[in-house]
Formats: sequence, structure tokens, C-alpha cells
Amino acid sequence: MTHSTSRGFTLVETLVVAGLGAGMLVTIAFLVLQFNNSLAYEQTASQSSGSASGVMREVESLVVPASDVLQTHTFASATYTSTTTSLVLQIPSVDSSGAVIANTYDYAAFYATSTSVYRLLEVNAASKRTAGTKLLSSSMRTLTFSYDNTDFTKVTTITVDLQTQAQVKQAVLSDHRREKIRLRNF
Repeated sequence: MTHSTSRGFTLVETLVVAGLGAGMLVTIAFLVLQFNNSLAYEQTASQSSGSASGVMREVESLVVPASDVLQTHTFASATYTSTTTSLVLQIPSVDSSGAVIANTYDYAAFYATSTSVYRLLEVNAASKRTAGTKLLSSSMRTLTFSYDNTDFTKVTTITVDLQTQAQVKQAVLSDHRREKIRLRNF
């Protein structure tokens, strides 16, 4: 006669397996939470840094070809003045091939309101540049323009000091950029 014995799990074995499973679930949940926190932190840091970098690229792209820093210029909507918090430029217009159009100018203003940095561009009808207002950053903390001369007709170098800031959970992330930019022909 054959006798088959089937043995089940004991209560202790079942509790050990359930405890291990619960421990693994808690560990996985903790890792997912940490990953999400790290991802949010990295995305915010990247946004703050990218914002600062984008503003500096845009300012440099118009300061370098500029012929003059203007004390004031009246755009269609308002008059802007070069100060420590705003910059007004006169830039030679360029045609579709990139060649300078003689005695023809475009005008740019960089300014900040609250936490935003804007670029306003007014262009000559023959210019290839696109007119309009562009939001460059919405995470600005400070923006300062310094000039190498108090007489705007003699300015050859502009120093741009920009700090952006973003908050993720309890952490405040910031990026600080400072750059000296020389106008063309200087």
C-alpha cells in the first residue's frame, strides 16, 4: 500500500513569507518615492539653469552685433530707458542673407517685471529679425546691467548679472550667471 503524505505550509512559514513580501513592497515604495523626489529636483534644477542660460544667450546674441546702447528709445507701446535693471540697444538691421543693411537699425529692450525677463524687439521693415515681445524667463530673482561708462554714447562693454530661482518641495534651487559682453567694433 502506498501512502502519500502531502505537507502544507506551517503558520510560521506563511508569516515569514508574508513578512518578507511586505518588507519588499515597503522597500519598492520607498525607492519609487525617492526616485520621484530626485526627478522633481533634477527637473527644477535644469529649468532654473536652462532659464539663466537662455536669457544670457539672448542678451549676448543682440549685444554683440549692437552698434550702441541707447539711453532711451520709444517703442510702439512704451519708452524704455537703459538703467541697472533694463537695457536698450540699437542694432544694425540685417537682410535675409545676414548682410548689414546700411543706415538701418533694429531696436531691442531687455527688462524684468516681478520674476519674468522679457526681450522686446522692434525691427525695420527690411530686416530679417522678427519683431515682438518674448518671455525669456519666469524664474528670475535678480537681473542687473552694468555699463563701462556713464555716458551711453561711449559704452563699449555691458556686464549682465542674472540669478534665477525655482522651488521644489522644501528646497530652493538657484543659478547665478555673470558675463561681460562687448559691443561690436570695440
